[in-house]
Amino acid sequence: MSFRRTAITLFLIAFALVGEKPQAFGALRFLKSEPNHFDFGDQRTLPPTFGTGEFTFELWIKPDASFPVGFTDRGTLNQLTAWSNADIAPYSAANWWFQGNFLLDGHTRPDGFTPDKTREGTFSLQFYGGGRLRWMFADDGDVAPLGKVWAVEAYPAKSTPSLVDGKWHDVNCVRRWFGASKAELELWIDGRLIATQMLPMRVNMRQFWDSLPHPRNPRFVGGWCWGSEVMTAWNYYFTQYEDYKGLLAELRFWDRAKSVGELQTNLSAPISGRETGLVGYFPLDENRGDTASDRLDRSRIITLHNATSESWSTESASMMNYK
Repeated sequence: MSFRRTAITLFLIAFALVGEKPQAFGALRFLKSEPNHFDFGDQRTLPPTFGTGEFTFELWIKPDASFPVGFTDRGTLNQLTAWSNADIAPYSAANWWFQGNFLLDGHTRPDGFTPDKTREGTFSLQFYGGGRLRWMFADDGDVAPLGKVWAVEAYPAKSTPSLVDGKWHDVNCVRRWFGASKAELELWIDGRLIATQMLPMRVNMRQFWDSLPHPRNPRFVGGWCWGSEVMTAWNYYFTQYEDYKGLLAELRFWDRAKSVGELQTNLSAPISGRETGLVGYFPLDENRGDTASDRLDRSRIITLHNATSESWSTESASMMNYK
């Protein structure tokens, strides 16, 4: 066999191993925001079967380690220039979650903003405790009274490694059925189970996610806001500055709970889009423009606001960059 034919054969084999096209490279970058001017992503719709039963939400992040850890009280500009050092015990005070940096603000207040109102439908990811990540979730299933959301987080925060270390990290948020009628929330980071939370009931979350999450929201606002606190990002109800700074890539929505073995191994394996239970996939590798698409259904998009050329990175979250 000639050298040229051998080279072509090897290319075709490699091409087949990664799916329909070679693995793309890229990530979405959130920059330091300025007061009244936030860069953020608005995700209006989620895959239709995600949240109906068991699920896994997977993403890759690389927080910007050039920003220091410091004091980030509510409504202060420090939330734009530092990673929160707050490590308040969940449910210990009415404002236990105010000091932080939102990677994803999916906090909902479907019936209003007063303390007596429900937070059902919340799905948020927030940095706290010097670069640690927590998952906040509310299904109106007897959630804790202060804050009215379940907090899946390490406490004290220092019991887990900081993610502000200049490296990529793989995050999985899992809801798994437990026993005959309960559910368990699991937060996995880099193949390690960080925290769990038992829920007393099983709720179809679509009833919350397919409706307007805030009564004061403009009608064109989506349910999930990437990179900042949602109402602040829209300059619509300006009380907080919570802001994420860094890279985001490889959003994967699964309508099943991944097995422990899957969560512990093969973290950096590429996907083809045909995996069992994969119902949404945003590689975030467009590298330009103001939208990012779900490769499984391109009608589902994330709309970027105040994006610039710096909002995209050619750095890859996957494979060889995982450490």
